[in-house]
Amino acid sequence: MKGKRLSVDGLSLFYTKNKASSFRVGISVSKKLVNAVKRNRMKRQIRDCIMRVLRGHTAGYDMVFVVRKELSAAPYEKILRTVETILQRAVLHSLKSEGTAP
Repeated sequence: MKGKRLSVDGLSLFYTKNKASSFRVGISVSKKLVNAVKRNRMKRQIRDCIMRVLRGHTAGYDMVFVVRKELSAAPYEKILRTVETILQRAVLHSLKSEGTAP
């Protein structure tokens, strides 16, 4: 994927700006990490965290999250903190810089 990449605590984010005014999100969890039930649970948890963090933002980005081994057995609170951290460093930081000056 073209664009920028950022990794934090077992979660990698590939992102680029799109022409739409909405977010498009992809989540990848390898078969090597956990079985199908745990992969799907991890995807649901990450999707929920993303929606909590990005609620109310309207700029459009294409984002792909890749889960690494360090995050595959983490509790929900750690996943939430990791998603918040990675989005603040990447996408939300870019949103603040694009605004107009008062």
